[in-house]
Amino acid sequence: MLSIRPIGTKVVNRATQASVRCLSSKLQVVNYDNSSVSIKFENDKVVQFNNVFMRDSCQSPRSVDPFSRQKLFTTAEISKNLKINGIPSIQVDDKTNTEKLIIEWNQNGKIHKSEYSEQFLTKFAQKENHHTGKFFDKERLLWDESLITKNLDELWSSYPSYVKSDQEFFKVVQTLNKFGFAFINEMPDVTHDVPVSEENFSTYPISDLASKFGYIKKTFYGTLFEVKNEKEDAKNIANTNTFLPLHMDLLYYESPPGLQLLHFIQNSTEGGENIFSDSFLAAQHVHMVDPDAYYALTKVPITYHYDNNNEHYFYKRPLIVEDNELRDSKSPFQSIKEVNYAPPFQGPLEFGITGNNSSLSDIEQADALAEATLFKDFLRGFAIFEEFINDPKNHYEIKMPENSCVIFDNRRVLHSRNGFSDANGGDRWLIGCYVDGDSFRSKLRIGFRSLK
Repeated sequence: MLSIRPIGTKVVNRATQASVRCLSSKLQVVNYDNSSVSIKFENDKVVQFNNVFMRDSCQSPRSVDPFSRQKLFTTAEISKNLKINGIPSIQVDDKTNTEKLIIEWNQNGKIHKSEYSEQFLTKFAQKENHHTGKFFDKERLLWDESLITKNLDELWSSYPSYVKSDQEFFKVVQTLNKFGFAFINEMPDVTHDVPVSEENFSTYPISDLASKFGYIKKTFYGTLFEVKNEKEDAKNIANTNTFLPLHMDLLYYESPPGLQLLHFIQNSTEGGENIFSDSFLAAQHVHMVDPDAYYALTKVPITYHYDNNNEHYFYKRPLIVEDNELRDSKSPFQSIKEVNYAPPFQGPLEFGITGNNSSLSDIEQADALAEATLFKDFLRGFAIFEEFINDPKNHYEIKMPENSCVIFDNRRVLHSRNGFSDANGGDRWLIGCYVDGDSFRSKLRIGFRSLK
């Protein structure tokens, strides 16, 4: 029996299916036309795939260069006059012993054949599968002080193992994805006291750690930067001995670094403990206690700037950034992509700051009042967020040993430092650098792929 379809749609009957399918087929072509093709899966779910999407996804050598892996056509180019030529078929792939869909396309008289694996069709049949193999948010573990204390052994690795073993390196990459930070001990001694420069940065062991990700992100601080206790005229609060509040670095950049590395060469002062806090856990807390305030934190832009030392950077971004691709009804907080919090580098707010203004039109006045209302929710959420991150039970505090290094996710983990004193002769000397989040996620994807 044939199902009724609009004019122009071709329905595949049982006799036709028998000629193009193996007897134990998991896939079945139900119907097709020049706009879509419908596939029935083993669980009896039928999914309609757009033809332009299908043709655009073709991986044949005529579509994607086999050496560069770059696309050889544009989406707009193949979207015009695209038609299916003949009945799509299901065949068995001899290499993988799995099924594949075969479609022959006709575009202005030119014939092109495409193959789609069972894995490909299954992946794109459900939206929640789209980010599989690209983002590993389900492996994240939001933490407080008690949970980190229970998992300390998992956070530490050694420099020799890290630089020599890809397996150990990937273990650290996984730890960064899971907790947002990791520690490296047994760092080589840095005996010389030559200032870091663009000529000698590769001689410092922190370069070996960062380079495993691909490349070091150079900023106006240089490829590497030093953190020392400057007695006077410090251009950055990090180079003083005063308390440094929880924050993230370089949020005034359009693309802030994903990872920060800090090598503790000298750390013998009294005090100066490092503090870390999971901003994603704090965001989750705001959502639980005040959903309206949480919503405002995802919408109201915060200004960040650096205007000093002949440099002027400026950018606006909300405290919480979500990615709908990561949204999961079973784990609603998987959708948090990054958090932006850096009070020392915050500029004047530019949203919701004015009320009644007689010079505005009625529409502009209504918009201003709506902004003011959202701004109130934002301030309430901001206060809840700060109270949570500043609670010691949500900290992991550590006096970093000399010849150790911390690597942390600058878009998730907040970092801070207690004030310190060098009155008894102690000193503090750190060398740091940044790595882009793209490099980190690339290594994460490649590492998980190797486990399959």
